Amino acid sequence: MNNTSKNKIYFIFVAIISLNACASNKDLMIGAGIAEVVIPVSFKSNENKIKKDPLNSEVYLDISQNLVKFSYGILMEKADRLMYTDYYAARNYYSDSLDLFLSSRRYMMQALSLKYENFETAMMSKSNIDLKIEDVPYLYWLSGSMAGSIQASQGDPEYLIDLSNIRWLLENAIILDPEWEKGSLYAAMMSVYINDLSGDKNSERKALEYFSLANSAAEGLNVSIYVTLAESFAVGKQDKSYFLELINSALAIDINKDKELKQANKLARLRAKWLLSRVEDLFYM
Repeated sequence: MNNTSKNKIYFIFVAIISLNACASNKDLMIGAGIAEVVIPVSFKSNENKIKKDPLNSEVYLDISQNLVKFSYGILMEKADRLMYTDYYAARNYYSDSLDLFLSSRRYMMQALSLKYENFETAMMSKSNIDLKIEDVPYLYWLSGSMAGSIQASQGDPEYLIDLSNIRWLLENAIILDPEWEKGSLYAAMMSVYINDLSGDKNSERKALEYFSLANSAAEGLNVSIYVTLAESFAVGKQDKSYFLELINSALAIDINKDKELKQANKLARLRAKWLLSRVEDLFYM
């Protein structure tokens, strides 16, 4: 896979992150440093919960989503910025993120296997399985851990094989509860089609359709979907005008209108401002 394809592997699972965000790009580094010390302490507590209650799928869900949130919201975000100033430090953050994403994947597979003994077999063979609406968070965070592994590994083929599993998980989740978490499933599917490697001629159209669905479900208040479309779609097409339109639209959203999205929107605004500062690097045509 070439570097352009690798760089396109950016998913929207950060969209419902609830970690506290900082007020500026430089403060993100300081905030990340504090979080790196404080947050992992809670992981040990969660791991102890698993040891005490290994048959409780909700315990696995709790620790898994926290691992994904921390990896996307802190480690990966920091790695992306350091990539242009300190390559080796960035690689270390990507490596740490990958370890956590893989742990999250393992926990979620265990949780779903507790619910459905043949879950992994059904997923790998893309077979029908009698899933329930309460399974949606499990499907979502499992797909998030898989997507994170792809991104953190910079598109390593070992993890790229999960692309079809991610789509299967999200498609099943959408059938159960399409507008879950204000369109988070639609947003994730948007990214799936943006980063589609199958050669599907309709993937661009489908990505934009899912963007519209996600935007409608969030009542136009999800900053992240605009930022992702700008970074993964407009940059990939080298459409500078569309990129600026999307970033400006993202920055124009009033993040105080939706309290549930506020912290995630703060993070997305930080990324939008960072991308805006790198326009000349992103567009070479």
